[in-house]
Amino acid sequence: MKKNLSILSIFFLTYCTNPRTGVIDIGFTNELTQKDLDDIQMDLKSQNVELEYTYLEFDSVGHLKKISASIDYKDGHKGSFKSQVLQDGDRPGFRREFSIDD
Repeated sequence: MKKNLSILSIFFLTYCTNPRTGVIDIGFTNELTQKDLDDIQMDLKSQNVELEYTYLEFDSVGHLKKISASIDYKDGHKGSFKSQVLQDGDRPGFRREFSIDD
């Protein structure tokens, strides 16, 4: 079975100067593992975006079951969420569109 990682829709462009353009779109599904979550966190950190997992629960095979998280875009914008038990098709997360004026 091919793993469908919703987090692959992270599109984020950074230029040498600080203006950001693009979209951050992170969706957490019940197919993700701890390694996937660590990879997401590291990818965002490289873009100067801080993602903190405040609560994680996994099922017996290591897939994400519940999550609470917060994000800090380091420009005054922050967000957080808390999920219930993730079901197939659930995709809680974060989405932010950047423009040159942000």
